[in-house]
Amino acid sequence: MPVLAAHNRCWTADRLALRGLPHPELCPLCDQEENIQHLLVGCVFARHFWLELLQFFGLATLAPQPDEPSFDVWWDRSALMVSGDTRKGLNSLVILGAWTIWKVRNDCVFNGATPSITTALAHAREEAN
Repeated sequence: MPVLAAHNRCWTADRLALRGLPHPELCPLCDQEENIQHLLVGCVFARHFWLELLQFFGLATLAPQPDEPSFDVWWDRSALMVSGDTRKGLNSLVILGAWTIWKVRNDCVFNGATPSITTALAHAREEAN
């Protein structure tokens, strides 16, 4: 999924709209315009999720900021700020986090779920186990 995100290959509202397919008008997590960069690092829900997830591992300073240009730029910059096993752990967390945000988004779109940071973090913990 992160590779797909970096190449803008995820089926977010912007891509669906380009192909004339049904799509949510706005990000189901924050009611802003949805594209993959927004969903993973621009969305206020996503930034809060990243902060909470990374904070649990003492990496809160690496959480995406409101002005992040893209998911892959944020990930690359964050990975350069740590080394060794911490970098490996961070990379695993970023993959897990992106997957979790994508699943929460889809649960909202397809099942009418309400976005919840607590639930998203619980799903990430379950997936990690």
